[in-house]
Amino acid sequence: MKSKRNFIGFIWHAFWLALAETFAEKNTVLPGLILLGGGTQSDVGILTSIMIGVPLISQLLFASYLTNKSKKKNFLLFGIYLRVSAFIGVALSIYYFEYFAETTFVLVIFIWMTLFSVSGAFANVSYTDIVGKSFDALTRKKFFVFRQFITGIGIFVSAVIVKQILSSIKYPDNYQVAFFTAGGLLFIAAFGFILLKEKPSQISQRYKNILEVIKAIPGEIKKSDNLKNFIIATNLIGITFVLIPFYVGFVQNKIEITEEVIGTFLVIQITGMIISNLLWHRLVKKFSFKGMLRMTIIINAILPIAALALVTFENITLFYILFFLNGSAISAQKIAYEGVLVEISNESNRPLYTGIFGTLNLATMIVPLLIGTLIVSIGYTILFAVLPVITLSALYFVNKMVCPIDLEKS
Repeated sequence: MKSKRNFIGFIWHAFWLALAETFAEKNTVLPGLILLGGGTQSDVGILTSIMIGVPLISQLLFASYLTNKSKKKNFLLFGIYLRVSAFIGVALSIYYFEYFAETTFVLVIFIWMTLFSVSGAFANVSYTDIVGKSFDALTRKKFFVFRQFITGIGIFVSAVIVKQILSSIKYPDNYQVAFFTAGGLLFIAAFGFILLKEKPSQISQRYKNILEVIKAIPGEIKKSDNLKNFIIATNLIGITFVLIPFYVGFVQNKIEITEEVIGTFLVIQITGMIISNLLWHRLVKKFSFKGMLRMTIIINAILPIAALALVTFENITLFYILFFLNGSAISAQKIAYEGVLVEISNESNRPLYTGIFGTLNLATMIVPLLIGTLIVSIGYTILFAVLPVITLSALYFVNKMVCPIDLEKS
């Protein structure tokens, strides 16, 4: 009964979160806001580091604190309410847009998105732990795939609305409406976690401060080959995954695009997320989350090559294929990362593993900054040709992991 109640609570949150995040989507809407607000590709790189890298690297700080807490529901809710404040803060900043210089406006957006990202990291450590102890292995597989399916539906519905807002309301009022709406929807999403019934976690090791946690990292990695190989693999995947926000700029560099086109890209991306979930359901059922991790590698390696191929036609419609694949990559990565992390950890070490994984996933923090600079100096072509080869090497480390699916086969 408790498991069913928690399942409903998590799905409620997933649906409303999907609605909310689409209004401030980090791969299309936010880069569009930065570029239209006078920012550059380097600024998009900084934003990507904030949105993807900061949450991961700050998880260790929060893991050192939350590892000692047997119950984490209240911390989860606190993190979500901070994220609501960040969305409202962006909306208010856009309202006063005319009073900012271009560089100041971009800086203010960075500050609000940093709060959004850090508070998300705080919430995610608690979220991962509660999910892990709420469901058994079989239910977890169903949950992660069904959650992604529900998320896809929510995102598609809101994407259609976002496209209409971006195209029918003048700039910057359209972005102001979008972020105010995002804040309200995320507040509603938190109601799902109020429903949760959380059992206490088993705490086998207590840490007094973050320094003790940092000292424990080498030992934890040495003890777990799975954790070590997972971290290496996800760093190699991250090298191409962080390219996704740059595809808007890549298209813009070749063909003139408008807010309406950005909205269309978003709808196509969400469509890819939804349709690909039909395949991911079968893949997880047959090959578990390790199989999903392999698929994530392959799709992310294909994306940059596909971008280079499609640009030769100089047809905006063909780029819809690229953003459809973007959606598939995002969906696959979400299912794979969370599923594998839960499978290779247990109640006593899951918050710590979440923090270690986030902190050592350095590619998502550093690579966007480098890409923003390298695009200016060497261009897209060389980057998009070389980086997929690096990502494909992640398959070697995934194959070295021993997950439940491997134990079942033996």
